[in-house]
Amino acid sequence: MGYGEKIDEKRNKRGKISRLTTLALIAVMLGSCLFFGCGKDKEEASGSKSKNKVEDNKIIVPLESFIVNLLGKSRLGNRYLKVIMQLEISSEKDKELIDKHKPQMRDAILLFLSNQTFDDVKTVEGKLQLKQSLLSRINNVLGRAIVEQVYFTEFVVQ
Repeated sequence: MGYGEKIDEKRNKRGKISRLTTLALIAVMLGSCLFFGCGKDKEEASGSKSKNKVEDNKIIVPLESFIVNLLGKSRLGNRYLKVIMQLEISSEKDKELIDKHKPQMRDAILLFLSNQTFDDVKTVEGKLQLKQSLLSRINNVLGRAIVEQVYFTEFVVQ
């Protein structure tokens, strides 16, 4: 191999390295652009701000903890469920109604929870179904759809 061929081979290696470096730099720039959201329209940014304002108007009402025996195979509770939940509503007037009906709501929730089995609540799907059922029962006690969402802030099965 001659001297000229060695130089050409070094140039080819440098070219490959610089192409790889360029590709890596482009990948980093694209990744950071996606992560930090460069190129967003002002309308999109203001739309997300107005969406947050709507969420800020929601009121969260905490409820005291619920501790019940879960039903077992012999219809006796050998497992316990502890749940703390919060309710999302949209006005202070609704909060007053919830405070007025808290004993009836707690009664309905306790009766419903104590009728559940471990199999009913052990999966994510079961917990989601439980939330929907609780939402329906709570709104039924209140007489109309006041509660928009039920949030579990603690969920322990023992």
